[in-house]
Amino acid sequence: MATLLDIGLFQSSGALFPFLFILVLTYAILAMTKLFGDNKAIYALIAFALAIMTIVSPIAVKTINKMAPWFVLLFIFSIFVILAFMTFGVEQSTIKKIITGDGHSSTFFYWVIALALIIGVGSLASVFSEERGFQALSEADGGNATAEPVQDEGTGFFATLFHPKVLGMALLLLIAMFTVRNLAGD
Repeated sequence: MATLLDIGLFQSSGALFPFLFILVLTYAILAMTKLFGDNKAIYALIAFALAIMTIVSPIAVKTINKMAPWFVLLFIFSIFVILAFMTFGVEQSTIKKIITGDGHSSTFFYWVIALALIIGVGSLASVFSEERGFQALSEADGGNATAEPVQDEGTGFFATLFHPKVLGMALLLLIAMFTVRNLAGD
């Protein structure tokens, strides 16, 4: 029975989003940086070639498909944080100055890069573990190491990421970052 939630038809076009994403992103970056002058045909050709190379690699397609929802969630969360600050009376010009200004823009930039790297590396590791699988080595009776399949690695990644020791280390690094920034600013 067909339902609105049945996405079986869209699964056959699983490489369409990564193709369009790489095509548009590459073209936009090349057009913005004007790396090859003002020749838009070269930009389109390079973007098309990179997009074709991306859809040939199943690992790249799966990684992009796994990263996309996380970046959407990051964007929505960022919008809600900005709206929360504006609800408490912070003006839009102040938020723009913090994001693009001289004082705090580098800290904001580093946070965005760090979150993007966490999402990217986590997605890539998840795809590699799905493709090739990790195996744990255990000692057999004869002293030889044998491979045993391990449970789902996706749960292991998030269990590691949200482990109390990792969260404590992140808190200490945040405190150190703000301490150094405030001491250097005086």
